[in-house]
Amino acid sequence: MVEILLLNPIYVTLFWAIVLNTYKRDAHQPKVFLGWFMLVASWVYISHYFYFTQQLEVYFYLDSIYTLAYLLVYPMYHIYVRLLTVDSHFSIKKHLRFLIAPFTLFLLTGVGYIAMGKEHGVEFISDILVQGKRPSTAMHEAMFILYVIGRLTFLFQTVFYLGYSFTLIRSNNLRIQDYYSNMEDRKLNWLQFFNICFALTSVSSAALAVLGRNTFLENTYLLIIPSIVFTVMLFFVGLLGNSQRAIFTEIENAPDLNNEGKPPQRIKAKLDNLFEKEKVYKNPDLKIWDVSSMLGTNRTYVSNAINTEYGRNFCAHVNFYRINHAKALIQSNPNLTNQQIAELAGFGSASSLHRAFQSSEGLSVGQYRKQMGQS
Repeated sequence: MVEILLLNPIYVTLFWAIVLNTYKRDAHQPKVFLGWFMLVASWVYISHYFYFTQQLEVYFYLDSIYTLAYLLVYPMYHIYVRLLTVDSHFSIKKHLRFLIAPFTLFLLTGVGYIAMGKEHGVEFISDILVQGKRPSTAMHEAMFILYVIGRLTFLFQTVFYLGYSFTLIRSNNLRIQDYYSNMEDRKLNWLQFFNICFALTSVSSAALAVLGRNTFLENTYLLIIPSIVFTVMLFFVGLLGNSQRAIFTEIENAPDLNNEGKPPQRIKAKLDNLFEKEKVYKNPDLKIWDVSSMLGTNRTYVSNAINTEYGRNFCAHVNFYRINHAKALIQSNPNLTNQQIAELAGFGSASSLHRAFQSSEGLSVGQYRKQMGQS
């Protein structure tokens, strides 16, 4: 029973590590990097397996790499968020600063175990880490200090990287409204949810660390809850990450005129013509560079024109026309279903229609239908 619990997160992380690394690196940088993240996470749980099954002679060879792995979790998670939002590719030069602390502690821990040798190293793990005894030698004392520094570093990483990632995701969700009319598969709300989950599990891990890992050795059934939580969470991180687009890369590679291009004359009149007569908003995946291409200008000019002339971002501008079209459809043909209205108005899905309607009108589509029925 205990072994199954300990093996579950290993199976999940290795599965996603394999799946995500089947993508071509250049075309799917975030997905491939998430695969590396899963590989590192799998090493954490492999180490846990040998520790909690008390195979300490094997764990002796794993502990320094385990130190590297668990200290890489949050920096790698943060780099993954950056690859989705602000960085086009992984670069040692750009991202090395996030990896210095894990590799430094890994090297110091590895040197410590080599200096102690296997016999004294296993003794350190058994007496100090498992049984919680006080260090009896200078070498054990030094290794215990490294152990404490590692745990404190992990706690700092939790606060810093989750907070930083939260800010990046929120900024991304606001920024993409200037580029896309349909943000269903581009907003990173799911990742923000897992940000909160990671924070909660980290607090739980910190509380469990205070109790000591030997508490779980004495009663291995206490592993049930953390094992299930981490297995489920990592499975869904892999599942949703596998379908997530790299927003920053998509925007960066979008077709556009160069920055020296001139804005067309009477851009407002041409914008009005596109939306009011040609009804380009009916395209459910309309993007700002589609509009800029139709106008023969740079998307920056289009974005600025929408912001200054109408006082709203691109997404709100498109949804303004879609909502008005949806209202007209409800009034002229109340027998249409919400899904039919959503497709005809350019929303693509009833859920998108509901969200936009609620945000713009302050009432649901159903409530609007009732109002029209009473008038």
